[in-house]
Amino acid sequence: MFERILSLLGLEPSEEAEDAETGDDARELEERKTRVLTPPPARADVIVCRGAACVGRKEDLAEVLHAGQMVIVDLRGMERDDGQSVLDFLCGVAFSMRGNVVRIAQAVFLAIPKKTMIEEWEEKTGG
Repeated sequence: MFERILSLLGLEPSEEAEDAETGDDARELEERKTRVLTPPPARADVIVCRGAACVGRKEDLAEVLHAGQMVIVDLRGMERDDGQSVLDFLCGVAFSMRGNVVRIAQAVFLAIPKKTMIEEWEEKTGG
């Protein structure tokens, strides 16, 4: 049964595929096994915080920024004053670490601990 599930996921070659398998197919199968069966990292690289939970977890967000992780805060649906408080706090923490806070969508912001972690490309308008 387990072999059949692996076959359906494309991790184990089916009987038809075994007959037609070439060197490229075998390499692709091994890459897929490595990608799917490798356990996730012990900690996340990006933390996502949504809504009112961000207000009570400001200090936690600061700690993960100090640990070198990026933070995405989604302030949609929050009271304006609460959202502004969270954003001001994150900007202060990021600034103290020589980091940055970037708006990625309306009321959604990405806080990064070091400016070297992302590269921003802007289209220059000719005029």
